[in-house]
Amino acid sequence: MALDLKLDNNGDLDIVNYDAVIIDDLDQIVQNCAIRLRFFLGEWFLNIQAGIPYYQDFFIKAPNQIRVESVLKQEILDTVGITELTSFDSDFSSSLRKFSVSFSAESEEGSFNLEIDVP
Repeated sequence: MALDLKLDNNGDLDIVNYDAVIIDDLDQIVQNCAIRLRFFLGEWFLNIQAGIPYYQDFFIKAPNQIRVESVLKQEILDTVGITELTSFDSDFSSSLRKFSVSFSAESEEGSFNLEIDVP
């Protein structure tokens, strides 16, 4: 069983309810997956190879949709605790330069649905 600090929708520590600061099980897996999908390649100075290449492969003039979806699916499946990706949908708005992902997955703790917007 992994434990993690609970984050709010903005990625800040959720300390409104002090009894629920620590999360585990399915909530921890969902939060970890959301963090991984929002993590840009090169963002962390201690490992510039970690993250998703949004600027390199996604936010370009003519992104390769097959490559984009492949990278995202692999990142989801590489999340600790996720065993299967059951559905996947992505959308890119070139005018807003915003990428949206929605998917369903099975994990060791149960199934879940997640929608992520990457600005």
